[in-house]
Amino acid sequence: MMNILNSPELAGFYALAAVAIFASLRVVTQANPVHAILSMIVSLLAIAGIFFILGAPFAGALEIVVYAGAIMVLFVFVIMMLNLGMRNEAREERWLDAGTWAIPTGLTIIIAVVLYAMIGMGHNEAAMIGGSTISAKAVGSVLFTKYVMLIEVAALLL
Repeated sequence: MMNILNSPELAGFYALAAVAIFASLRVVTQANPVHAILSMIVSLLAIAGIFFILGAPFAGALEIVVYAGAIMVLFVFVIMMLNLGMRNEAREERWLDAGTWAIPTGLTIIIAVVLYAMIGMGHNEAAMIGGSTISAKAVGSVLFTKYVMLIEVAALLL
């Protein structure tokens, strides 16, 4: 326990892991599809923060841009176009309830506090658990030399 308190990177990792687990459980248990998708976005943002802390900023940026940005927005638009769920009046009344906003706001505050702590630590280098950062160039060179056949198969499947 003392090791976690002495290392802000480790505390941030565990806080983001707790947010990701709790938000993922809400994705599975929510009856409203829009609430489930919003919880999934929070979960993906927490996982992106974990990637940044572990020293993989390229994977974290891809997580934010591709998954939390593009794919989840597409899901939200599809769900909104299908108009699943309750009537409009009941939905609008439920959005005004404080209980609807409490859990997502709390999870977002935890992510914001971890982000503020990681940025405001005063170090010139990135705050991370691993000793070195893996650059995008290193990822690309490994993917297109050692794993080029797997990349080609994935491109063919896509």
